[in-house]
Amino acid sequence: MAVFLCSSTCTSVLQSICFTFPALSAIFLQPALTQRLDNPPANRLLRRGYSRAIVLGHYVYIDGGEVSQLPDGLNPVGPGPVNSTLSIDISKSWLTSTVEIKATSKANDGPVPLSDQALWADPSGNAFYIIGGRAPYSRNADKITKDGIWKFTADGMGSGKWEKEEPFNLDIFKSINLIEKAAFATAHGSFGSIGYVIGGQTSMASDPDIQDGGKGYYIPSPVAISYDIQTKTLGSLDIRPILPLTTSLFDSRAIYVPQFGPNGFVFTLGGVKVVPVGRQNIGISGFLNFNNVTFFDPKTGQWRSQVTSGVAPEDRETFCVVGVAGQAGTYEMLKKAFDDLFILSLPGFVWFRADARSSEPRNNHDCVVIGKRQMLVYGGDAFGQKDYLSTKDPFLQGLGIFDMTELAWDADGKYNADAEDYRTPKIVEDWYRSHNLSDISWSSNEVRDTFLANTVDFDKPASTSTSSPSSATASATPATTNQASSESKVGAIAGGVAGGVAALAIVAGLAYYFRFKRSKKPPSSGELQALESGEPKVESEAKKELPTEAQATELDVPPKELPSNNETWELDAASQPRELDITNETYELSSEHQRVTQ
Repeated sequence: MAVFLCSSTCTSVLQSICFTFPALSAIFLQPALTQRLDNPPANRLLRRGYSRAIVLGHYVYIDGGEVSQLPDGLNPVGPGPVNSTLSIDISKSWLTSTVEIKATSKANDGPVPLSDQALWADPSGNAFYIIGGRAPYSRNADKITKDGIWKFTADGMGSGKWEKEEPFNLDIFKSINLIEKAAFATAHGSFGSIGYVIGGQTSMASDPDIQDGGKGYYIPSPVAISYDIQTKTLGSLDIRPILPLTTSLFDSRAIYVPQFGPNGFVFTLGGVKVVPVGRQNIGISGFLNFNNVTFFDPKTGQWRSQVTSGVAPEDRETFCVVGVAGQAGTYEMLKKAFDDLFILSLPGFVWFRADARSSEPRNNHDCVVIGKRQMLVYGGDAFGQKDYLSTKDPFLQGLGIFDMTELAWDADGKYNADAEDYRTPKIVEDWYRSHNLSDISWSSNEVRDTFLANTVDFDKPASTSTSSPSSATASATPATTNQASSESKVGAIAGGVAGGVAALAIVAGLAYYFRFKRSKKPPSSGELQALESGEPKVESEAKKELPTEAQATELDVPPKELPSNNETWELDAASQPRELDITNETYELSSEHQRVTQ
């Protein structure tokens, strides 16, 4: 299976903060001389960004984010928050220049306008949840409440309704800090359907309990939460195996890959590692790089890792990632770096660099798989430019179309609803035909045995069933992910960084993390068992060149269906999770750490 990852370049924490707090965003707070629209016509749109997208049935739904525009056709105004749920019909072909984008206002019965929220896919395949996010420029931040999780149920016609769902352990929900800029994902299997939120930050623009006198402080979130969608129960996930104590992860991405192991794995990719420096400052301690990928079992919470080979992308954040199963049993992820395209393929854990280039570097965009083999890139700002949300997007209507088989952008912006089935890119197929997976420097026997449980076979007859897409923002619901052929598919995940697309061989959902307050006790049920702390062990020896004569092996796992009697799980009484010592200290980016890396 392949994962396509459209990623941004190493965007700085400083740049992201400029969109979080009005004090740092004064340049954009221009008075609206004419009416500002959530969905301006194509000739008046400048930029979209910070949104979340998901495929439900025959529609792509887009929630939240910001938009800048030319309301009078001449003078730019924006960016401003989007207070509508948008949708695009993917049951028929269209061009990005003329496709209709439908807007359903949520001013009366939905959440306040939010950016960088977490999104979870409902197992029904016709609904999604949002949690966290920030009120752009703190507008309507005082209306954010902690009495439930927002759920959107689609009506099958491009619209739907919003309602709040009250968690079973509401006291726990009220005790956490609502987070933005976190990784998030949804995992579906015999264990149920679990949403995750990993890392991120909180501020008075995202959580009503944070009061800093308007100083614009933000607080790192060095924890992760889980949410059992069936039992409506909040839990926790130990992330110490991938991050030291007190270290948080900003703008990372997560994606659920169901094809490997009995429960699949949630992969955590990229992002900035941030640590406290003093009481009101933070420092960047590095990136979660792509030379070693980390992933956990959603049923047990156990973390694993594996070194990669090939040419990995540079460190980055604020990219996007999608995945789709292929015909031979592999799984690839695509990641956009600058204007480059990279592919990470599973089970080989190998990176490839494609020749495709996008029109410009971008970040803070989202992407989903649409149809059989195309990826839709939605929005994104102009990385490296001064007015990065107020310049004209070269993507018409802020929409880009990428062919995941040919590894090429469609110059005309054409979505083809009748396209041929997805097939693994040739550069990936050639690698598997000439390498033996058993010769990889595996991090452990367990990881090796899990990913080599089945064979990769590019010569077997192609299945007539369609491939099943996935994305970091959970465009793959159980209704699509588990309806794949009994023959495992090769997939690709593509993610977008500022100015490029990259491919990773992992399918997973974005995970979103929240911070538990010290004054509250941990959940009593529906919680992942905490893990022992410590860094994951990874092979340090050099990667070996694999022989060319052996046939690659790859998994061939039949799809899993959700049983009607989904299991529930409780924390073992003898093994309570550790609670981090996290007082409500606030942190501000010090001048010595305010940098933009290009």
